[in-house]
Amino acid sequence: MNAKKGGICMLAKEHDQNIWKYAFASVAVTVSSLGFGRMSYGIIMPFMKENLAMSYKQAGLLATTVSIGYLLMVIFVGLLVTKYGAKKLVIFGTGLVSFGLFMLSFVAGYNWTLFAMLLLGIGTAFTYTPLITILVGWFPRKRGMLIGFLVSGMGLGTLISSALIPFFTTWFGDMGWRYLWFFYGVVSIVSIIIALIILRDPPIPLLAKETQEHSFWKKVYFNTRVLRVAIIYGLVGFAYLVPQSFLFSYILEVGLSTFQAGQIMAISGIMAIFSGPLWGEVSDRIGRKSALLATLGIGAVSLIIPVIFPVYSGLIVSQFLWGATIVGMLSLCQALSTEQVHPTYAPVALGYVTFFFAAGQLLGPGIGGWIIDRFEQIPLGLIMCSVLLALAFLLTIRMNAHAVDDETELEVKPVLATFCKKETPTKEV
Repeated sequence: MNAKKGGICMLAKEHDQNIWKYAFASVAVTVSSLGFGRMSYGIIMPFMKENLAMSYKQAGLLATTVSIGYLLMVIFVGLLVTKYGAKKLVIFGTGLVSFGLFMLSFVAGYNWTLFAMLLLGIGTAFTYTPLITILVGWFPRKRGMLIGFLVSGMGLGTLISSALIPFFTTWFGDMGWRYLWFFYGVVSIVSIIIALIILRDPPIPLLAKETQEHSFWKKVYFNTRVLRVAIIYGLVGFAYLVPQSFLFSYILEVGLSTFQAGQIMAISGIMAIFSGPLWGEVSDRIGRKSALLATLGIGAVSLIIPVIFPVYSGLIVSQFLWGATIVGMLSLCQALSTEQVHPTYAPVALGYVTFFFAAGQLLGPGIGGWIIDRFEQIPLGLIMCSVLLALAFLLTIRMNAHAVDDETELEVKPVLATFCKKETPTKEV
């Protein structure tokens, strides 16, 4: 028994030193899977649409297909983690994304393009939740910062796509988008190799298998703490894409130039890259609840500013604050979900709350667009999102600052630390 404790203690020390290796590997996987596989489509879409002779409706359906693939699988991935382990699913999911990216570089028909986009959605679902499980298992006290790095990887992937697409279209003309998808596929293969070398499944203490099978409903799906986080995350998901979808048009409507609109939106994108790690680190110090309240409050105010001050300076301030908080909201909700349950149930809880977020993402732009069309007022869409974030703020106030009971005691301290307590040496007689 002492040898076992000593071995795990050595692993604890080793992985405390390798936290940045894990951060690097995780961001590499996130950039190649979610950044390139899910978030970059909007940037490449205009070139695909023209070359494949698609309508806007068909182009929009491709984006919806990715979301549907993600939504259908994400709730089951947590269960699969408890059965097969997180690392295997990360490798499998990134492999699916890689295959989908390579497919997109060769597709000639719309149906095959739909299939490739479905693979991207399913692959990203298999990648993200298990990746968080690995990080939370090895570094519980740094979960906020590390999950923040993961979420920022999506923004980094979008930024890289924005920078690369002009070069690829210049070098390869109408086929530039195909070469870019192929390049993304190669990068995702590299990220798989990095994950294979660096990542390992953490020694999370497991409950008895029979206990797990009979407890998922009670400990996760009907757990009021988990449900509260899920509803908050769903509200954030509902509000997440509406500003991104309609704010650019609003900026042009108020009389600013396309160049100024691009500047304003770029500020939000740049701030979003740093938002996740920043708020994650803050939450590791002051607590997840306090940090989430701050991001929700600032985010709600940021969406009201352009309604009250529809001028260049007002829009700059609005997007600075929005970019500085939105990714923080996402990472904090994810971190919170893993703290409401025993470590064994953490991936299941994360997949469960992410289902609510993905559903909100699907509904938000459609309902927001309907309100804007119905009343011909883009500000109403922004006000709706601000109200939703305010509602999430009120729900967060009612949340316990620390979700700790006899089932979640291990979450107060790093899992490995429980095996590394110093023992008082006994004197030999």
